[in-house]
Amino acid sequence: MISLLMSFLMALAPLAQDSGDTSFDIRAPRNLLMGKGAATGVEFWDVIITRQPSSGVLIKLPYTKKGGKFTFDLHHRLAITDDFGLPADVTTVVEILSGGTTSHGVYTIVDRINQGDKFTENIVKISRAEIDKFVTPMSTKTISLTTLPGPQSISIVGQALTITRGPSTTRIDTPGTRIATISNFKFEPVAESNPLKSSEIQ
Repeated sequence: MISLLMSFLMALAPLAQDSGDTSFDIRAPRNLLMGKGAATGVEFWDVIITRQPSSGVLIKLPYTKKGGKFTFDLHHRLAITDDFGLPADVTTVVEILSGGTTSHGVYTIVDRINQGDKFTENIVKISRAEIDKFVTPMSTKTISLTTLPGPQSISIVGQALTITRGPSTTRIDTPGTRIATISNFKFEPVAESNPLKSSEIQ
């Protein structure tokens, strides 16, 4: 009787695994949390320049049998003070690491920021520092990453920020500097009902 019950439970195990928990765990240092969207409640995380995955926005993805697709929104992170100098062409470059310093790709967002441009919603910020009153995400680009079967952790880190105003260009690539903001994390596992196509991956 017991062996029959065990056989039944083992037969159900793959079904339970396929329909199991697909949530992910954000394990980034809490001081990287910029705040939450005032309208949506979505969390916005700062990305710093680093080659250490543990110092980036570290995310533990759920176990999957066939892998999946992880997406997030990438934004410039700018302190728009009165003397910032607009218009400005801004290029922000981030990288996704896993397995130590193994790269899953480098991603770039490029925009011209004009006087009066605003982000899509106000951010309720964690920091009360004076300079952070002027810090804001700007623009949005959705990044997609194909994940592997099994357990996987990734870390989103910064590479460089370049700001061009007329003939003058400033490049920021100092380790520890906050240069980007990310938000709107989503994970979709591969299943028979939603096989991911290569054309979906950016």
